[in-house]
Amino acid sequence: MRQRCELCEALGADSSRGHHPKLIGVAVGPRDVLLCADHALFALDSDVASVAELREVYEFVASVEPSADDPATAASVLRGAGHMSSVQRASRSVL
Repeated sequence: MRQRCELCEALGADSSRGHHPKLIGVAVGPRDVLLCADHALFALDSDVASVAELREVYEFVASVEPSADDPATAASVLRGAGHMSSVQRASRSVL
C-alpha cells in the first residue's frame, strides 16, 4: 500500500500524481507525520500541536495569500515588472 502525505490526505488533495513522490517524517506535536516536501517545509515553519491544527493554519494562509495562478495577481506582477505607471512616466518627464 502506497503511503500518502497526511496533510494532502486531510485536505482531500491528490498527492499521488507523482509531483510529491517522496515523503518526509516531521514532528508535529507529539507524533511524527509523513508529509510531502512542500507540506513538510510548511509544517517546519508552523508552530502547531497537531495535524488538524496544521490543516487549519494551511487553509487560513491559502485563503489570505493571493495565488500566482490568479489572473489578477499575475496581472499586478506584470504591471510591476518593467512597466511604468503614468505617475512614473510623468515624474521622469519633469526630471
